[in-house]
Amino acid sequence: MDATPCIANISDMLGCSHQRAEAILSAVMRALRDGLDDHEAATIESSLPADLRAIWPRTAGRHPGLADLGDMGFLGRVHELASSPNEDETKRMVHVVMTSLMIAMAIPGGDRRAAWSALTHLPRESKIVWMKLFRAACFPVERYASDL
Repeated sequence: MDATPCIANISDMLGCSHQRAEAILSAVMRALRDGLDDHEAATIESSLPADLRAIWPRTAGRHPGLADLGDMGFLGRVHELASSPNEDETKRMVHVVMTSLMIAMAIPGGDRRAAWSALTHLPRESKIVWMKLFRAACFPVERYASDL
């Protein structure tokens, strides 16, 4: 397994160590996996590059459903798993990991615009599940709860 490019990207974007970036990637992947049923999780796993597929959690954790749309606990779960210092940093971690995952999946090109091309080459079913994850991770309900 060589998830190093993705982890290095996370490390650079967050300004943290490689080890910390790996822990953050694992935390976000765990929280995402927990929000999927087995079929959806297999769909996501199959669309990841091999190096990241190797670290995708095979089974839901003890808190299934936390990444599901509308769930108030997704950021809290990432916060807990990644030992994040505060809510703003947790939100930043999630955004960086989701961006890095798309970059890792992108058709080779290396620039950020290429990241969004990752979805274009996936089968429809995979696109739907990825979009569910993006909405749950990047726009969780709890992000806006304080504005109400």
